[in-house]
Amino acid sequence: MINSSRMCWLLLHFAACVILLAATVLASSEAENLLHDPDPKVRERAIKDLAQEDEPANVPTIAALVQDTDENVRMAVVKALIHLGSPAVLPPLLKAVQDGIPEIRHLAIDGLINFYVPGYVDIGFGGFFRNVTSKVEALFSDVDTAVIEQDVSPDSDVIRTLSLAVNGAPDMNTRARAARALGIMRSHEAIPELLKAAFSNNVDLILASLVAFEKIKDPSIGPRLTFLLKYPQETVQEAAASTLGVLRAEAAIPDLQQMFHNSVDDKGVRAAALDALAFMPNKDTAPLFTKYLYDKEKKLRASSALGLGRLEDPSYAEALLKARQTEKDASVRLALDFALVKTGKMESIRPLVSSLTSRVHRGEARPYLIELARDKIVRGALRPYLFSKQPDIRQNLCTVYGASGDASSIPDLEVLLRDRKPNVSDEASRAIRLIRSRT
Repeated sequence: MINSSRMCWLLLHFAACVILLAATVLASSEAENLLHDPDPKVRERAIKDLAQEDEPANVPTIAALVQDTDENVRMAVVKALIHLGSPAVLPPLLKAVQDGIPEIRHLAIDGLINFYVPGYVDIGFGGFFRNVTSKVEALFSDVDTAVIEQDVSPDSDVIRTLSLAVNGAPDMNTRARAARALGIMRSHEAIPELLKAAFSNNVDLILASLVAFEKIKDPSIGPRLTFLLKYPQETVQEAAASTLGVLRAEAAIPDLQQMFHNSVDDKGVRAAALDALAFMPNKDTAPLFTKYLYDKEKKLRASSALGLGRLEDPSYAEALLKARQTEKDASVRLALDFALVKTGKMESIRPLVSSLTSRVHRGEARPYLIELARDKIVRGALRPYLFSKQPDIRQNLCTVYGASGDASSIPDLEVLLRDRKPNVSDEASRAIRLIRSRT
């Protein structure tokens, strides 16, 4: 039986909960009423208060003000919708993409990305609610590597609205952001509009389109982009070369070779051309990689190593090993390790794996391992490292397996579901999900 003092405590606790719930409901009701206040500052504050409740049910109430007459209120609505993040925020964010204020359009587009790539926008309220005229660039995370998961399919209305914005938005910044978003969403449906953008005369829009093509990875696009290698701006030439390399546009090899030889005085363009050629090496370009394996420019040395490695010809192993023994730059050494594994030297996988513990070099090592792990033999060599004592290695190899593993990788990943480190178990779960989505 419950004694009287315990019963008294329970009753008091229950009463306190009821009072707290009533106060919360009352505050929420008051905030909803304030959304209709004639003072825009009051409406703006009410939106923030409702958003801070973290209640998805508040989305329709907040979204009703997405076309408010005051731009600061509309900006507050967009920020609140991004913070709440439920599927119900998509229709009002799509309306905001067509807002008359550029900053609101920009944030709405990034909000759409954030729905599919959580964390893309900083949704902390500390510095999030700011005046509409404030610069918003600082709110965004790195856009170069952002991309949706392979098993995510964006809403068709989102793709349609962004596709229309690429060539129809009133300002070029909005168009470029829409192109960037379509790339992050890997939208094959948007390719026609992105191609139109690539033929525009705006550098930012062209660059955003090229990055989008790299993420969409449709090789059929490559031949239609070769003309950009001769664009007046060098930044476009470099980006075009990079995209053609990623897409393995072999028809562009002669143009890339010409670009390399004609850009002696431009290190950036020259490096981009050789790096593109390294994605699709052949017997005609092999002598080029051999020649620059010891060049004074480390980018050319790295690209040369990658090119020779992707030839997958064991006859180059000795030259690569010799270069590795004398190379002092850590990034170039990793490129040489990648190349050596490609030529069959599995022992060179160890330094690549070890680099997964380095904040400086894991961004280089992980993509190399993802490419290498497409080979079943390499996955076999990586297997023991999945159970490394170092959690950074276990976590990053789960990422590698998620990108390049197959059904045979799942049993090992299932072991890591019970890992003592939450980051590792979460990444193992993600890897299993991605593998299953491909099979």
